[in-house]
Formats: sequence, C-alpha cells, structure tokens
Amino acid sequence: MPEINLFTLGTVKVTKKLKTIINISSEELFEKYPEISSGLSFESKDMIRLAMDDGLEPQLRKKKDEIIAYFEAVESQMLQLGFGSEEAAEKEEAEELKGEEMDASDIPEQKDQDTFDEESKQKEGKIIIGDQQMDSKLVPIKIKEKIALYQERDGTLSTTKETTREGKIEILNNSDKDRLWDIDLKFENVSQTDIQDESFAVEELDPETSKDFEYTFEADVASKLDIEEFISTVGDPDIESYSLAVGAENEIFMRIKLKNTEYEEVSSIGVFKFIPDEFTNPQILGQSAGSAEIKDKDGKNYAHWELEKLDGNEEATLDLRLNVYIDSKDTKIRTGEIAFKYLTPESVSGIEIGSFDAYTNNSYNIVTSEIDDEPNKYECKFIFENTSEFMIRLVNADVYNEEDTSIKYVDIDPNDIPEIPAGGKWESNVWTFTAEDGEYPTFKTKVEFFTIADHQIATKVKVNIVDLELAVAALEGVISYGIEKLPSFKITPFNLSGKVTNTGGASLNEVTLVENIQAEFLPPKPSQVEVYLNGNIIDVPADAIKIEPDDQDPTVEHTVTVTLENLKDSYAGPLQPEEDIEFKYPITAYNPTKETLYKADAILTANTFPPGKPIEIRADPIEIMVEHIRRNIAKGKYIQALDTEGEFEITLSIKNMGESELTNYRLKEKVAAGLILSDISHEAKISEKEGNKILAWKFETIAPNEVIKVTYKISPSAEAKVSETQKDD
Repeated sequence: MPEINLFTLGTVKVTKKLKTIINISSEELFEKYPEISSGLSFESKDMIRLAMDDGLEPQLRKKKDEIIAYFEAVESQMLQLGFGSEEAAEKEEAEELKGEEMDASDIPEQKDQDTFDEESKQKEGKIIIGDQQMDSKLVPIKIKEKIALYQERDGTLSTTKETTREGKIEILNNSDKDRLWDIDLKFENVSQTDIQDESFAVEELDPETSKDFEYTFEADVASKLDIEEFISTVGDPDIESYSLAVGAENEIFMRIKLKNTEYEEVSSIGVFKFIPDEFTNPQILGQSAGSAEIKDKDGKNYAHWELEKLDGNEEATLDLRLNVYIDSKDTKIRTGEIAFKYLTPESVSGIEIGSFDAYTNNSYNIVTSEIDDEPNKYECKFIFENTSEFMIRLVNADVYNEEDTSIKYVDIDPNDIPEIPAGGKWESNVWTFTAEDGEYPTFKTKVEFFTIADHQIATKVKVNIVDLELAVAALEGVISYGIEKLPSFKITPFNLSGKVTNTGGASLNEVTLVENIQAEFLPPKPSQVEVYLNGNIIDVPADAIKIEPDDQDPTVEHTVTVTLENLKDSYAGPLQPEEDIEFKYPITAYNPTKETLYKADAILTANTFPPGKPIEIRADPIEIMVEHIRRNIAKGKYIQALDTEGEFEITLSIKNMGESELTNYRLKEKVAAGLILSDISHEAKISEKEGNKILAWKFETIAPNEVIKVTYKISPSAEAKVSETQKDD
C-alpha cells in the first residue's frame, strides 16, 4: 500500500481507494502545483476532490497509477525546494536576504540582463522579460501602532490619565489573481510587547485578502514632536506673562511651537487648540508652515492647524490672539487644552521584521534538445519562470547529475541573480549531456525562491497637553531688620526678616529672596537661614541657599540668595492666596566705623507655574545708622545717719557724663542679710547670695548729663551692724 509523504501538507494513502489527510483544499493544491496538475485527467481530479474536500475514499480503478504518479510528482517537487545538504552557507545567506525589503518606488526597471556568479564573475544565465510586461507587486507587511499620550505642559506624562498602546501586524495579498502560501514571518525586538511567539506562519493567503493579529506593548513613550505654548497676558510676543489684570480687557497673545526632535520626518500632523468660552474674538495671526483656521464644533471654538510634514529638527509656529475680561481678583481662566497627532515611519515598541518568505505561482523546468548531427547528445537549459504578479528573488537553483551529485550543471547562489519581475524568467547557460542509447537525460534539481516584501511601519501618535490656569497674581512684601542704630567698632548681630504674602488669586510656584550685604558686615552661614510657611518653620533643600562668596570675610561684599523652586512638587505645595513665606537670618556688623551706614539692598520675587513675568518687590530704602558711643559714667554712694537712732539712708548715684545715651544700664547693691531694708526709691529685684541681699535695678535709658539717684534705708539688727554695708560694694 503506497503511502506518500507530502511533508507540511500531510499524507496520501493509495490502495484500491484514495485516502488523504491533507490540510489544504484540492483547488489550492492544483493552484500550488499548476504544471503538474495540468496533466491530470478530469476523472482523476474529481476523485482527488472527493477525497480531499469531502473526506470520502473513492474507488480508483483505472486511475490508480495516474493518481499515484501525480502525488509522487508533488512529493518530488517539494523535495526539490530548498537547498542541498552541502549548502549550509548558502542557506544562511539566503536567510539574511529574507530580512531585506523593497519600497514600491524602488522596483527596478524591467529589462533583459545577463547574470553572473558573484565570486567568479562568470556569466551563468540571463533574465528575460518578454514582450508582455506587467507591473510587479511587493507583498505589503504592515506594522501599525497607535499611542495616546497625556502630557503635562512640561512634557512629563500625566499621572491621572493612562497612556494607551496598541499594535497590529498585517500581511496583505494585494494581487487579484495569485495566491501566497507557506508564508513565514519572523519578528525581532519583541521584548516590550506581549507577543509570545517570534514567528508567524500563514498556510495560504488568497488574492485580495489579508491576515493580521493585534498586540500590546509597554515601551517607554516619548513624543517625537515637542510642543511649546508661549502665552503673554499683556499681548506682547516678547514678554511671557500669566498674570491677568482686574477690571480690564486683557489682550492675550499665544504662540504654539512644534519641533521635530528626531532626524526623520514626521507626517500627517494635526494640531488642535481648544478655546474656552471666556475668550472672545479669537484670531489666527499667522503660521510659519501649513494651514490654520478657527473652527466651530457644537458651539465650541478651536484652532485647527494642519501640516503635511516636519523634517528632522524642523520647527513651525502658529500665532493666535484672543481677549478676556476679568472683573474680580479671584477669577481664574483655563487657557484650553492642546491636542496633536502625527505619523512616524517606525514602531515605538521597537518591533521589527526579521525575515519574510512566501511562495507564489511559478514554474521551473529543464529543456533538453537532442543535437541534430550527434545522436544521444543533448543541449540542456534550466528555466525558472515567475508566472505571478509579485517580484521574486531566486536564491538557489541547482541542477545535479542524477548519478553523481558532485557534478553540477547549474549552481546559483543567493546573490547571483537580481530580482525577477512579474512575468519574467531566468534561463541558465546551455550545457551538454550525453545519454545512454535509448535513454533520456534526467537530472536532480534544488530550487528556492521567495516573494519580496514591502515593510510598511507606521505609528500614529496622539498627544493631549493639559492646559493651565490664568489668574490675577499679586504680592505684598515687607523687609525689616529689627534695629535702628548700631554701635561703632563693635561686633553686633541683628536679624533680617523678609516676608511675602500672596494677595492675588493665582498660586505661586517660586519665591526668591536676594540680598546684597555690604562690606564691614558678615553674612549668615547657610545653616542659620530659616524659612517659615504661615508661621511654621519648614525644611528647604541645601542647594536652595547660596552665600557668595561662601566665607566670613568682612572686607568684601556678599550675596545671600534663597530660592524656593517647584513648590507645587514639594511637600509644602504652592503658595496659595493669602498664605505667606518668611525668611529669617542674622547679619553681623563687624567693627563698623562711625561713618558707616548700612543700606538695605534686598529683592523679593515670586512667579507662577508655568513661569511668566516675575512679580518683584524691592526693600524700602531702610538705612541703619552707626553710632559712635563712648561711655563716661560717674557712680557714687552716700550714707547718712538719720535722726532716728540706728537708722541710716543710703543714696546711690549714676551720672551719664558722656555724649551718648546709655541703654539697658544695670546697677547692683549688696546689703548684709541681717540688716533691715525700707523705703527703696526704685523698684528692685532682690535675691540672696552668700549670706547677703543683692538689690538689682535696670534703667532702659540714661540721657547725657542725666543723674539718677536711688535711695533706701537700713536699720541694724542683732545679726548685723550698719557698718558692714560699707565693707564691700
């Protein structure tokens, strides 16, 4: 019982009946091997149809030999496809060629041409086009990816809306008459996709049909187009500003700038700028490329800007003008979202087509012509014909001596023959063969070819940009030093306090203090700078505080800079309306001369997010005088016995004999513990130390030439005599 192995197609068993286990239809089999099938009788074809299509086992009768011969011929031709066992290097070279592709615009001109061995440069045959030329087709393999991004204005991905990523691979048979079969597609760089199998096989693809499958991917995504929106709430293309004026018609200038950040062009660009209802009179002032117009959809205005393409690193701009009226400091206006889309000729996931091969209609045969005057001697020629509409690459054509396979009459390697266009054929050089008397020439062949693909990779990217809020921005600031005068030639510390309050309707994302400290004064150390939010001390990054130069040299000027940036991303958050930030640090007067005058030189600034024109407050013209104070003090003590026996009055005197006022002057008096005190003229703080009473007074000021007298009375006791009060002042 003959059993014929048809490899990937299945098996055939022939007895008196025909039984097939084949995974394609009879018509597909006939089309796949048209040369062999054309010799079948109608009855044999009908029996094959009953077995393959209906699952029956028809009686073969007189057609048994014909049917066996047919399936053996199919088996033989299948054996003839591929490479010989000794051609591993050529097979590997052919596999590399399967990764090549061609664009439709690159299909070469159809013409007859000789072909040559790649190494020896010897002629091996000729491509013949013929009279009936036709346009050659490529097999489109399409990788199409779609991405929807949601971005903040600084280009970072939104944390509230998820990016979506979808992909689809499609193989298209774009012929209207030729099938494709035994299609093998291999991918590369699939690690970021959910594709489990890197190979994709399709047994058959009928004319004008396609096969596709979908995938998802998790690749990091960044838009190839950068978009920037410049906004000027003062209507000036040179001044960026986000602060609105109250009780006025604000003229808003907007500029949208697109830049292709890659080297390759992006195409089919569409930009949509949505205009909130609060804005009136939207106008397009102009664009550097493409076309733009204000459109209306469902009562909502938007600017639609279209560009055919942007070359690598190319920029384009669109200018708009709008108006908005603000009647309250608490009014807030959204600027309107921006969305744009474009196509890019590559996959974002990184997936690539590693190789593609497929068979289509073809014919190959060996023509043997006996020489007229030399019986049994034949002129032989191998012919491969592309009977399809597709461009074909013939990568192997070997014709062996049937008895001695080391003898090759035709030996075509992968790079020997250019692409064969639709309807074209390749004919080998003629060789001669002498057959035995009464025998015909027979040969073994190995043939391999595949259709050529057109890799079409494109990613459609849609990006939505979050809009921003315009509001009234206002600031109040106070800078103070807590001191009015400084003594000369002394080291005297005093404190700066710089306080800013958000008095507008916009939150503030950046607050900065800059103070220039003149020579003869020492700046703070970074660790001495304190920052308070609404009265509570907060931690700030070390690099937010800069002292330049960072030293304690009193002979040079210093600059203190405290910069609170990106408050919106800090734990403190942005400075909201009615909130305040205060900066505190010490400054030290370092032995200033009596001619020195400390002049305040400090600036407080604040800005919104995104940053616009900063709000600035300069310190009032505060001046701190240096007083040349030299103390000249006369201090005396007078004891007088009173009329009452044993009672005495003590008088302490202090006279300011200098030219400057004395401040915070302290006076102490020691009295023996056993004495009786009475009638103290000035309130004193009384304490005990080492068996004595200590009287202490503090005088806030003593003017020049002013005399202060303090009196008290004492009386003796059994424990102490009055005279003891004079022993030690």
